[in-house]
Amino acid sequence: MCHEVNAGGFLCVDCGGRLILTSDPEAQNMPDSVWKTQRIDYGARRGMLMRFSGIFLGAMLGMFGLRESTALPMPWSIFGAVASLGAGVLLWRLFYHAAGRAVRVWVLAKGKVRRGRLARAILLSMIPGRKVRRRNRGAKSA
Repeated sequence: MCHEVNAGGFLCVDCGGRLILTSDPEAQNMPDSVWKTQRIDYGARRGMLMRFSGIFLGAMLGMFGLRESTALPMPWSIFGAVASLGAGVLLWRLFYHAAGRAVRVWVLAKGKVRRGRLARAILLSMIPGRKVRRRNRGAKSA
């Protein structure tokens, strides 16, 4: 009744109304704000999983490279250790920023960006210092 999105259960925790599933025919009549809130919630979950994956994979890459660099001769082992730790941090930062951009693009541009161009839009939005061109619709130049 109050159009809040709940994670589960049968009754709304705010108003006590009956909850409906998104697959129910009744749900198609819900306002767009409900669907946007649901996309934000799902996007936040996706971003959280992507960031955890980045932490896990970055730590694995850094530790594995650090372990393997101990077998190298002395000056190269230090370079190998620093490079592997740097690669682990770089992988983590890549996943961290990509997850944030992916959530923004997926939530805000739902239905505006085709699935084939979604990855391209995310990668292009991660380029530092890149200015986004905005079209001035309806404005005439003097």
